[in-house]
Amino acid sequence: MDIISEIIKGNNRFISAYSDPEPYFMYSMQNHSNKSFDAEIIEYYYDKLRYAVQNAITLIEEAFREEYFDFYGVDKTAVSSPKQMCSNLIFESFTLDIDDMSVGAYLSNKHFMPGHFIEAHWDSEWKLSYVWID
Repeated sequence: MDIISEIIKGNNRFISAYSDPEPYFMYSMQNHSNKSFDAEIIEYYYDKLRYAVQNAITLIEEAFREEYFDFYGVDKTAVSSPKQMCSNLIFESFTLDIDDMSVGAYLSNKHFMPGHFIEAHWDSEWKLSYVWID
């Protein structure tokens, strides 16, 4: 968590690495009993996170849809427009699927989307694969 905290330091578009539940992790849906999260995979994760930190605004804008402002879970007394909503979204999670090296994130803000999030997934080349609001 200390390395992740150092990577995101100063970027208010990312939740603290020490949040509960842990928002930064890697996972696999396949059985990798003989494959561990070795140093190369961990460094790959850190590289993806560094990229996201440097390009957070672009990634959030790419994933955001204006119609998300009309979602029932958005508190319109706390945010007044799609533009304001987009500019205040943060990465509440950042994950790496080691099966295909894709990145997933929950974008939200507890002040105007409590209990809800925009789920975004990018492939290993940072092409947006899918996005939805929940």
